[in-house]
Formats: sequence, structure tokens, C-alpha cells
Amino acid sequence: MEYNEKEFQCYANKLALRVWVIIVAILTVAYAIEVAGGKKGMPFYMMFLFLAWVPIILDVILLKVRGMHTKVFKEVLIIGYGIFFAFVMFTAETAITFSYAFPVAGMLILYKNKKLLLRTATANILVIIGVFAKTMITGQQTARTMPDFEVQLACTILCYMSYVLAQNYLMKAENSLLYSVEGNLQKVVSTVEKVKVASNAVVDGVTVVRELAEENKESADGVAESMSQLASNNEILQDRTNSSLEMTQTINAQVENTAALIQEMVGLMQQSVAKAKLSSSQLEEVVESTKEMSDLSTEVEKILQDFRAEFDLVKTETGTIEEISSQTNLLALNASIEAARAGEVGKGFAVVADEIRNLSTGTKDSSISIMEALTHLEETSNKMMASIAKTIELIGVTLDHVMDVNESVTGITEDSIKLGDNIQVVDTAMQEVEKSNRSMVENMQQVTEVMNIMTDSIIGAENDTRVMRSKYAETSLNVETIEDVVGKLIEELGEGGFMGIQDLEAGMYFTIIAKGSGTKEESKGRITGMTEDVIEADVFEKFVVSPKVEYSLRVIVENEVYLWKDILITADSDRKVRLYVEGNPKVFNRRKHPRMLLNKSCTLKMHGQEMQGEMVNISAGGFAITSHAEALKDAKGENVLLKISNFELTSAKEIEGRIIRVSDNSGQYIVGCRMLEERDDILDYVEKHVG
Repeated sequence: MEYNEKEFQCYANKLALRVWVIIVAILTVAYAIEVAGGKKGMPFYMMFLFLAWVPIILDVILLKVRGMHTKVFKEVLIIGYGIFFAFVMFTAETAITFSYAFPVAGMLILYKNKKLLLRTATANILVIIGVFAKTMITGQQTARTMPDFEVQLACTILCYMSYVLAQNYLMKAENSLLYSVEGNLQKVVSTVEKVKVASNAVVDGVTVVRELAEENKESADGVAESMSQLASNNEILQDRTNSSLEMTQTINAQVENTAALIQEMVGLMQQSVAKAKLSSSQLEEVVESTKEMSDLSTEVEKILQDFRAEFDLVKTETGTIEEISSQTNLLALNASIEAARAGEVGKGFAVVADEIRNLSTGTKDSSISIMEALTHLEETSNKMMASIAKTIELIGVTLDHVMDVNESVTGITEDSIKLGDNIQVVDTAMQEVEKSNRSMVENMQQVTEVMNIMTDSIIGAENDTRVMRSKYAETSLNVETIEDVVGKLIEELGEGGFMGIQDLEAGMYFTIIAKGSGTKEESKGRITGMTEDVIEADVFEKFVVSPKVEYSLRVIVENEVYLWKDILITADSDRKVRLYVEGNPKVFNRRKHPRMLLNKSCTLKMHGQEMQGEMVNISAGGFAITSHAEALKDAKGENVLLKISNFELTSAKEIEGRIIRVSDNSGQYIVGCRMLEERDDILDYVEKHVG
């Protein structure tokens, strides 16, 4: 059983009250029998009941109002029982009545108060002396009066001396025990203090492990989901890869077919180019021949033109011959006439004239024949000229056409050559494509193999992640077990008196719980200072102290909650109060709160320096952020003020916390903080959004 002053005080009060009630009950029955036997009157009995039971009732009320542990009880006990004892002593008829004081007086040893015993002994002796004086004054003394008085006085003194000596002995024995313990007490206290610090550190470590485990679980869940999606997508990708491989193989076959066709086309184009070159060469010869024919036609035309000129000249000359023949005939005729006129003398001349006439006639006939032949020749020449002109015209047109054909054939030849060159380029490109496609087929086969390996790896990673998630459940269970064990240790340390007001610091948050008149209200505030058992504090809202209300105090100290019951409160103003606590508090380990992922920008203020960060998660008792601020590297144990941007919970835009963990992720610091107070508004918000 652990020592608790209030509990022992309560136990002592109960024992003393119990003995008092038993004595009064016994005497009540005894006097009732005497009243029934006629030895005592009813007025006496009523007075006895009043003086005996009213103090008891008042004491019971006092215990209910002030608590069973109240120290005022023993004073009321002495007064109330003293009045009852004095009444019995002054009205009793037997000498042994004085012994009624000893049972209750013996219970006073429980209070370990020597002065209380001496005051009670003095009051008891005065009552005995008073009874003796009353007997002597009223003349009721007998032969036994003095001996009885002496016995009563001696017994009373001896009993109280024995009580005092017994109490001294008990106190001495207790002090000796305390002295024997005192030598090791400092070590025990130091060890317990270390245990307390270690327990707090363990609680903090467990909290950090739990938070990290929860964050790792969230990450593992995300990895598992991502791996599952990746496995699913990988299967799709593998199907697509296999399909692509099949398509690539099909394309490769088509490319090979196309390459063969292009090779055949290259051969045909080469033949076409050769034939085009041959046709172009032959066409050039035709053009040359046509040009020569055109030139010959031009020469023939020129010759014909010369022939026509000569023909015209012959015709002219023939006309001249005809004129000469006509004139010769005319001269012959004149010569014949002259010969006839001359007679015989002119016969010879007449013969010559006849011959000349005949010659002229023959010449004329020949000229006519020549003219007819020339006319026929002229017609033939005209026809020939027309035919030659038409031939020349056709040769010109043919030449133009041949020139156009030559140009076209030349263009076709050049285009065929270019097309052949381009097809050769295409053929080279197709060979490269075929080569690349073969490489692509090989690469796709390698990709397929790699995808198979990746699929196996992803399946293995997914299985590993599932194993990690299954291990998290066991880890979480062990963490909760450690948390429960350490939590109970914390509570036991609190019950053992090792945690108390000495652990409080200015700046800690508290809650005053008011219970009374069927209502339960809470007022929050912050500690500003303290003495041995008095806490000075500010409340956040107007506070009015009521004497009819019972108050309890709950203070958040690190990772624990201290609870004092039945505290007294005085108010310096409606916002400043003094809290009076007694004894050791009840200590509870702070309970675990649900966490919610929160992706919000935030500002962290520490020692007047502001740093930018990103929220990771939040709960009613803590939060985590990430930041690249170098000042956070060694900030464990520091208090910070957090401001969250664009947070819909307006009451939680500013939060105070203490850093309990800092993880360095390549210059990005993951910071976990514990709030200095538990936030019901954040708890409601998280439960609403997490479900």
C-alpha cells in the first residue's frame, strides 16, 4: 500500500468516528434500559440523546462537506465528545464513568499529535476535578468520594501518560525507520527521477515510433497500392509490348517484302533508265536526221527556186525564139514577096526565104512544143513546189514535235535517272530501316525479357510490402503494449508521489473542471508561475469562483496528464486565478489520437525566426511537417509556433508545439511535434474527415 496522507487521514477519521458512535450507541441503549426501569427520567434521556448524537451528526456533515480527510474533524471530535463526556460525568452515579473517555482518547494516537493528546488530557482532568468539586459543594460526598477521585485522577493521568509515551515510541520508531531509509532515499529519489525521465523519454520514443510507424504504414499502403497499380499497368505494358513485338515482327516482314519489291523496282528502273538513255540516243539520231531532211528540203526548195528562175528564163528565151521565129517568118515572107517581085533573080533568094520560113515554122513548132512541155513542166514544177512546201512544212512541224519529244524524252531520262537515284536512296534507307527494325525486334525481345524480370520484381516487391504491412500490425501491437506498460509505470510513479507540482512549468496549459449543480464546465488557461502548493495562472475566458462547486485541475505535462481533485481557487480578477493543490496528482498517459494527412503550406516560428514548410499530418495532440530550414536540424526539444495557410478550421490556424523528432532526408527535415495542449476542435475535425 502506497502512502497517501489524505487516505490515512481519512482512515483515522473513520476509525475515531466509528469508536465514538459505538460508545454513544452503547450508552444510549444502557440509559434506555435505565429509563425503562424507572431509574432515569425522560428529560434526562432526551438531554443525553441531544448532547450525544448532535455532535456526531454535525461531524458527519462536516466530513461530507469538507471530505473524509479533513483535519478539522479531530477538533470537532474533541469538543463534541468532551461535551458528551462532561454531561455523563456530571450526571452519573457510579465512579467508573470516567473510563468512558479512554476509548476515544486512545484513538487520538492515530493523529500523531502530542499537543492534541495533552489538550484532551487537560480537558479530561478538569472534568474530573469539576465533578469532585460539585460533589463536595453539594454535600454528596461519601467515604468513597476521595478514594474514587484519587483513582480517577491517577488512572486518567497514567492513561494519557501511556498514550503520550506510546505515541512518542511510535514516532521514534517511525523516525528511526525514516532515518534508516533516509540514507538511501536520495538514491531512490534520484533513481526514480531517472526512471521518470527515462519513462518520459520512452513515452516520447514510443510516440515517435508510433508516429513513424503510422507514417511508414501510410507510405507502405501507398507503395502497396502503387505497386499493385504498377503490377497491373506492367501487365498491360507487357501485353502491349508483346503486341508491339508481334507488330514489329509483322512490320519487319513487311519491310523485308518492301525491300525486295524496292530491289525489283531498282532493277526495273535501271532497265528503264538504260532504255530511256537508248531511246534518247535514237531520238537524237532521228532529230539529227530530221534536221538533215529539213536542211535538204531547204536546199531542194532553193534548187527548185533556181530551177524555176532558170525555167522562167528558158520560157522567156523560148518566147524570144518564138518572136524571132515570127520575125524570121515575117522576114521570109517579105523575102518571098521580094523574090517574087524580083522574079528569076530572086528565085534563089525565094528558096532561101522558103527554107528560112520552113525553119522558122519548124522553130515555131518546136517553140510551141517546148512551150507546151515547159507549161506541163511548169505545172509539174508548181505541183512539186507545193508538195515540197507541204513536205517542208510537215518536216518543220515534225521537227518541232521531235524537238518536243526529244525534250520530253530528255526530261523523262533525267527524271528516270533522278528517280533511279531516289529509289537507290530509298533502297539504302529501307536497308537501314530493315537493319534498324531487326535491332528493334531484338530490343523489343530484350524489353520483353526485362519486363518479365520487372514483373517478377514488382510481384516480389508487392509481396514484401504486404509482409511489411503485416509486420506493422505486430509492431503496432508491441508499441501499444510498451505504451501501456510505460503508461502504467507513469501512473504508478504518480501514485507513488514522484510526480507532482514540482514538474509544472510556466507556459503549460491546464483545464479547470467545475462540477456542481448538475453541470460540468471546463475553463482553459495557462500557468504563469507557482510556489510550493499554489499555482498562479491566467484563464482564457472570464472565470467566477463559486463556493458551491467542486473544482478539479488537469494539467498537460510533457506526454502525461496530471489530475488534482478538490482544489481551492481564489481569483485576483476575472482572468487571473490562484490554484491551491494538495498531495500528489493522479497521472495518466496521454491517449493516442487519430491522425489525418494534411497537405498545406505552413510557417514555423522558432526563436523569432520564421521558416517555410509543408504539413504532413495533424492530430489533436501533435503534427508533422517537412522543411528545408537548416535551423531545424538540431531543434529537438524546442517550442515552436505553427501557422497553417488556407486551413478551413480557423480556430487551428495557429498551434503551439514542442519538437520531439527531427529526421534528415537529404536536406529535407521531417519534424514531428507534440502540442502543448490537446485540441478538441482538431479532434472533431480529424474524426469528421477521417471517419
